[in-house]
Amino acid sequence: MNYYPDYFRKNEPTQTLNTTRICGTNSVNASIETSKIGFTHMKPNAVIIINKDEVFDGIAAAPLVHFPINASLLLTPGNMLYRETLEEIRRLSPKGYKGIQIFLVGNISSNVERQLNAMGFTTKHIHGRNHYETACQIPSYREHFKNILLVSGEDYSEGLPASFWSAHHGEPILLTKKDSMPSCTLDTIKKLHDINVYIIGSTKTISESVKQTLSKLPNVKFLDRIGGANPYEISVNFAKYKSSDGEFGWGRNYIDGHAFSFGALSNAEQVIPSVVFAHMGKHTPLLIIEANAVPAPVEKYINEVRPKPPKGMPKPPFMHGYIIGCTNQISYSAQVHLDSLLSIEHEMMGDMMGMGHEMQ
Repeated sequence: MNYYPDYFRKNEPTQTLNTTRICGTNSVNASIETSKIGFTHMKPNAVIIINKDEVFDGIAAAPLVHFPINASLLLTPGNMLYRETLEEIRRLSPKGYKGIQIFLVGNISSNVERQLNAMGFTTKHIHGRNHYETACQIPSYREHFKNILLVSGEDYSEGLPASFWSAHHGEPILLTKKDSMPSCTLDTIKKLHDINVYIIGSTKTISESVKQTLSKLPNVKFLDRIGGANPYEISVNFAKYKSSDGEFGWGRNYIDGHAFSFGALSNAEQVIPSVVFAHMGKHTPLLIIEANAVPAPVEKYINEVRPKPPKGMPKPPFMHGYIIGCTNQISYSAQVHLDSLLSIEHEMMGDMMGMGHEMQ
């Protein structure tokens, strides 16, 4: 039973010992706060700009975050840039990747590009007629990849964790419909030589018929699905997954001082920019949680990989979590629960308190 007294709610802090919360007045400002954390002292080569209402464009853009592009990812309303966003771009002062300082991805007005050009920034707008076609253009901006991630373009609930791996490793994401692949998706895969395809999601979002179509392609060297009973379980299974050749997947299935990002599906637009935490720093997989609770699969997983409490003074390796969203998006009680799960001294402190009661 997860119970936290009312005094926790009176003056709720934004941080705990083992978690860092990223919060903004809106999704655009939250992406700026994320950028400031991810690029505190390093200049990126580029900045990626996504329409704040287009989650699939954000998922497709994730591999551009990785080296050698090395980009921050900011959100915009789609037809203009906030003053705060422009200030963050100036602060970042992107050096440029092959002469491009700003990548605009997906459904963004040409007004935004003109605004940036007027400020002296070089831009590239990557887009198609829809988010499927936009995703199909991304692989041409990546080099030397062996794997493609395939996620649903109709329901992002199961595919969202793919964006974190893609930002971490640079491997492109393509989008599909449940029962058939759009022509651009299929054609893009057909053009790749000896490619491995990883389906991210259950048959609820990507059917077996799509997998069968892929299995018949002669250039698909390896095909696998990372699924589960629900989005929470799928995010855990992805965090644990490691391919047999050791080149795909987080493989976080062992006891150590792991770090994770925690996001809710209701807050997906703010989760997207936080892929920078998978790209650098603690290199975090995404675990999906609820707004007011930590789902059982996530709690069980953290308990499995958390280091055992040491005797005496706690010492590394420690665990850490990034909480993506304000307290109205992921509650403080859920954050406190996560903090206790991530703490390697939580059980030890409980034992010590118990011993103190016995001595009284």
